[in-house]
Parts: sequence; structure tokens; C-alpha cells
Amino acid sequence: MINQILEKYLADQFGEFTPVRLTGGYTNQTYLLEGTEPPLVVKIARSNNRDIQNEVNCLKMIEQTGRVPKIYKYIETNELQLTVMEYRKGVNGQSILDDKDPARAKELYKSLGETLATSIHSTKYQFSSHGIVTCDLYELNFDSDFVPESLIYQSKEVLQKIDDSKEDWVLTHGDYGLHNVLATDDHGLTVLDWEWAEWANPLTDVSWVCWFTKLHYPEYAETLNELFLENYIAHHPIDLSDVKLKSYAVYKVWKVLNRLKQAPSNVQEEWVRRLKWTLDTEFLNDSGRGNRC
Repeated sequence: MINQILEKYLADQFGEFTPVRLTGGYTNQTYLLEGTEPPLVVKIARSNNRDIQNEVNCLKMIEQTGRVPKIYKYIETNELQLTVMEYRKGVNGQSILDDKDPARAKELYKSLGETLATSIHSTKYQFSSHGIVTCDLYELNFDSDFVPESLIYQSKEVLQKIDDSKEDWVLTHGDYGLHNVLATDDHGLTVLDWEWAEWANPLTDVSWVCWFTKLHYPEYAETLNELFLENYIAHHPIDLSDVKLKSYAVYKVWKVLNRLKQAPSNVQEEWVRRLKWTLDTEFLNDSGRGNRC
């Protein structure tokens, strides 16, 4: 079925190819078009998926940074959206930690910080969306029948501490971290999967990197998050504190929770657990840090 769809819409322009499912940083419905020159990939999604159009708009905006794949073609039919992009080589960042390669993991987190600061957050909002989603921090929906009232109350208390201003907004990836990058041997990064991008405070991405690392790799989190923050701040100074990191991490968790209203109960329960963990966790230790500008 996939072969027939791709041949119908892409063969005339890109010639003969064999679709090969990609993993390791790519979403489930992404295929290498083996045999094309240059090498290409195609991401397939159902039509009317706003996340895909959001991603396309982001990739076009920051293509000149060299940190994202170039888009060659975007097709929308009554049933599908097809995005044909440049194929980028590299190792999925998460596999570096899974393989317990500490030296390379440290270099990865340095690159994560520098890349986020210089190639992504350097794009300022300037009060024009360019078709990209804008932050809805003050419009979050807390009407959930699977999140306990006590956690909803605690979340609202934490989020009230955020003083968010559109003047501080930059382009944010929305799910930035080692799981969505391809790393090369010379420490270069390609950043993938921009569906959740939005104009927002840079701390939304910064907090998510620290959150993801501390949740999934607690044994490495203190060292790696410190390297990430040091290299980010060296290029993009920000006012940083544990309260702010926690607050924006809670915001990001609620963005996920609001997508899970129809999800299986075990998935909902896991993200409720993660919300409670986020509310109970400190993301900067005492040697850390406090405010930094």
C-alpha cells in the first residue's frame, strides 16, 4: 500500500526508488526513498494534520541554519500529507546514552546547548507567527477526567509563577532533546521532528531537555544537564532558576496531557505519574545554579 501511494505521487518527479522505513530519531511514518539522488526521505501523515503544516513552516524558516533537512516537496491530498525532505546521516542522540558512551554523551550535550541557542532560539518572534503555532500558556485546558484534582491544583499554583512576555518569545522546537537529533562524529547535529514547534519563551525547550534527561537518565542527568546549560547560556544568556525550569516543564507536560484525552488508560496513567514526578522534582542542584544572566 505504501509503495503504491509513494509511486503515485512521487515517481514522476523523483524516479524509481524503494521505500525503507526509518527509525532512530525519525517518526514512525518516515521512509528513506532508496535510489534517489540526492538521498531523500518522505514523512507521511493523514490530511488535516496541523502539526505537519506547522513543521513545514518551521523547516522553511530556518533552513538556512543547516541544522534541519531541506524540504523538496510538500503534497496534500484528500487523505494524506507527504513531506519530501533531504536525508541526513547521523546517529540518534538517545542511542549514545543507551550505549553508555560517556565521552560522546558529554559532547552531545554541549552541542545540544550551542545548537539550541545559536540555530533555533536566535529566531525571534517579532509578533508575526508565519503560520507557526503560538504559546498558549495562559489558555491551557485543565478540564481532565483522568488527572487528579490535587495535581491540577498544584499545577495551577506552579504555572502562576511564570511571568511570560511575548517580547521574550523565540522559535522553540517543542520536543527538543537527544531523542530528536542525529549526531555526527564531528559533533554536528541535525534536528528532526518539528511538529510541536511554537513561538514561546526559550525556557520551554531548555526545561524540556533537563526534564527528559532527569526522567530517563537520572544517573547522568546532573553532569549532562550542567554541560547543556553552560553551553546554552554561553550563547544565549537567560535568567535561570529551578522554579522557572519546573514551571515550564509543567507547562510542557500539560501540553502532552491535553493530547491524551482519547489515549489508552495506561498511557494516561503514565503521564499523570510524570506530572506528579515533575511537580516533586528539583531540576537544578545547589551547586547549580540559582539565577544566571
